[in-house]
Amino acid sequence: MKKKFTWKKAIYILLALIFAFALFSGISYLVKSNSKESVNFLTRKPTVQNMEDKVMATGKIIPKEEIEIKPNIAGIIEKILVDEGDRVEAGQLIATVRIVPNIAEVNNAQQNVQNAQLQISNAKMNVSNVQTQFTMSEKLFKQGVISKQEYLTAQQQLFAQQQALKNANQQLLTAQKALQIAKTGATPDLQNLATTQIRSKAAGTVLEVPVKVGSQVIEANSFNAGTTICSIADLNSLIFQGEIDEAQAGKLKQGMNMNIVIGALQNKSFPGTLTMIAPKGKDNNGTIKFPVEGDVKNPNNEYIRAGFSANGEIVLSSQKNALLLDESLVQYEKNNGKDQPFVEVKQKDGKFKKVYVKLGASDGINVQVLSGIDKNAEVKVWNPSDKDKEELKEKSAK
Repeated sequence: MKKKFTWKKAIYILLALIFAFALFSGISYLVKSNSKESVNFLTRKPTVQNMEDKVMATGKIIPKEEIEIKPNIAGIIEKILVDEGDRVEAGQLIATVRIVPNIAEVNNAQQNVQNAQLQISNAKMNVSNVQTQFTMSEKLFKQGVISKQEYLTAQQQLFAQQQALKNANQQLLTAQKALQIAKTGATPDLQNLATTQIRSKAAGTVLEVPVKVGSQVIEANSFNAGTTICSIADLNSLIFQGEIDEAQAGKLKQGMNMNIVIGALQNKSFPGTLTMIAPKGKDNNGTIKFPVEGDVKNPNNEYIRAGFSANGEIVLSSQKNALLLDESLVQYEKNNGKDQPFVEVKQKDGKFKKVYVKLGASDGINVQVLSGIDKNAEVKVWNPSDKDKEELKEKSAK
């Protein structure tokens, strides 16, 4: 009976020892972890460099003025004398149009010619009859048979009929020209002004020729926009056209400096000036965007193609020798209903202390620190990325 009691007591003692060992190990681990806080967290130091507070707009490069050349008569493209990319001058011949006669118009013009010829025949007959009467009146007047007033009346009737014949001849000439225009689109004496010759309205570069020889074209009128034969623009006068978020629109003013970055030119940057901020935003998939425009300056006369995608960096302010910190290292806590920024700074004993900071401008990556820490402060990386974790492992291994 005494032996059984001793065995049970030994089990209790063993369990007590195991519990004491586990408790001691846990306390030792916590103490050890706290003593190595500086090793378990990466730190970053602020940097001193120039900083620009800027707004980014996405968009494209377009000509300041683009002119569409359209015919003022319907027909078929007979010749195209320019290609895309060609330089043209004002008045230069671009294309010619062959008129396709409209049967109804031709028939109407032919009928007008016939009517004019009939009027001439009638006018000639009237002139002949009135001429005979005037000759008789003139003879009688000389003989004193009729009065001078009767003689003058006969003379006026003759003049009126001669004028009617002259008008009929003019109407025939007009009708014949209209018939020729209906058939061919021009007359020999107006060939230089013929609507079949499509000429450039301004000097510039041909951007697009959307038609081909044989294409049918129509003139611009109040019912349709007409067919564009080519578009022309001066590529030395370009603008940036883009959009910005509504949160940034209130920060912008006309005349602000811009940097226009064109990806197709190896992210080359061109200076510019903000010229327009739209007074009304547009809904873009639930996000309000405001259109903006800016002049693009090309001091070295580089060849910039219309339609290039570009980003417009609008500089709001510039800070020289600013103290910058990775914005992801900043934490916030509520203080009197406001978010107060702070960072955790490594102390000499390896522990971290909460330090409140005053922040300035931000470029979305770095934020300016106005007060609270200096350039030598080691700030805790409290939300490490995968890359930071790999760096921490390498540091711990060393």
